[in-house]
Amino acid sequence: MDDSSVKSGFQFDSYKLTNIEFSVEPSLLTLAGKQDDYEVQYAFSFRDASKYKNVADKVLYVTGIKVQVSIVSRKDRHEMANGLFEITGLFVGLGAFTQEQEDVLARIQGPTILFPYVRAVISQTLYNAGFAVPIMPLINVSAMAHDTKIKVIER
Repeated sequence: MDDSSVKSGFQFDSYKLTNIEFSVEPSLLTLAGKQDDYEVQYAFSFRDASKYKNVADKVLYVTGIKVQVSIVSRKDRHEMANGLFEITGLFVGLGAFTQEQEDVLARIQGPTILFPYVRAVISQTLYNAGFAVPIMPLINVSAMAHDTKIKVIER
């Protein structure tokens, strides 16, 4: 197959799930609860992007997302389960970027690319824990990341 005619100077290299914490309260309410009895809440935060220069003539960027998950009773707002999921990704810069381009790539595009991976893990974890919840909804990560004060820190 021929090479693509579109080349990106910012490439996704790899990711790791760097933290997974999940606990379920073993109460009667939690164990007997049906899908209509609870709701899932999500809170997002983004890590500052790290920039590593001159690594094998490349620039490496490390960025990530943290997602706090809480399952609460609709009846009394009691927390039935909670979790923290963190994903960190490695991106390779092959070209020279302006400060503005680098900012968008490391701060916004990196977390946007990582989101589907952490979304799948969260959805699967909730399902395996016995919560009949739909797949985690799609979120506009680009807009959230854009509105935060994520920095690119040179290391």
